[in-house]
Amino acid sequence: MTTTWTNALASQANGLLKRQPGEVFRAMSREFEFTLIGCALAATGGCRIDAARLLGIGRNTITRKIHALGLDGLATPSSRMLKQ
Repeated sequence: MTTTWTNALASQANGLLKRQPGEVFRAMSREFEFTLIGCALAATGGCRIDAARLLGIGRNTITRKIHALGLDGLATPSSRMLKQ
């Protein structure tokens, strides 16, 4: 079953494959994690432990990823996450 988001994902991947060969997996993985974690943080009012539970990952994992993705500087999760 194909959904709107998987169609959008395929379209984005195809575009990047043409424009940025060799960088596609890294770039898309980062954006995917940024979006998932940002949405989970928005859903929990910024509570990392609850966001980790929603995503099915550990507390240390989400903390590490928040730092790596630059989400730790956000006072509140951005409205961008809620619109996705």
